[in-house]
Parts: sequence; C-alpha cells; structure tokens
Amino acid sequence: MATALNSENYAGLNESILTILKSGKRPTISIYTNAEATTYAVDTYGEIKERDIKSASFTDSYKDNDGNTHNPYVSIHFKDADNSIQSTFIDYFTTTDYVDDHWYILTGADIPRRRF
Repeated sequence: MATALNSENYAGLNESILTILKSGKRPTISIYTNAEATTYAVDTYGEIKERDIKSASFTDSYKDNDGNTHNPYVSIHFKDADNSIQSTFIDYFTTTDYVDDHWYILTGADIPRRRF
C-alpha cells in the first residue's frame, strides 16, 4: 500500500527509513503519481523505482523576505547504487504540499557482503 508523500507523513517516512537501516538493509523508495501505485513518478533518470535513499528532509511552510508564503515540502535525495561507503548524491525529488500529489513505497534492500 502506498503512503502519501507529504509533510504530514514525514515523521512516519523518517521512522521507516531508520527501521530499515537498523535491520541491516539499505532503504529504497518508489514514488508514484497515483495512490494505487501503478504509475511511477519520473525525473531525469527515468522512473523513480526502488532508488537508494541518501537522505530525506522536509521544510515547513514559511514566508520569504518579500512576504510570499511557501507551502511545506518534502525532499528525497538519491544516491548511486554502487553500495559504497562513500555513496554519491545523484539527484533529488521534491514534492510540495497542496501543489503536488505523490505516494511512496519503501523497501529494504540487501547490502551486498564483501570479503577482504
């Protein structure tokens, strides 16, 4: 079941990411444009399907110096999938409350074991 990707659900998203990390897996996310999770959101890298998460954040609503009000938004930063300790940021996805409608599904992917 997909969950709405917005500032109201950010605490749950963050907790789920931490739970996945504590289980010894790496968090991946798929982002959709519909609640039924049948149509992937896309960016310059294509469909946002089981992408590795580097970080997630949200910004509450605020007024800028010119007095313009900005809606809250959630940003998901993705990393490359090489599974190295020094992961590289590749892109981010931002969804703005009351403007964009997106849903997500988190999964925990195995971390490849390495022998030295």
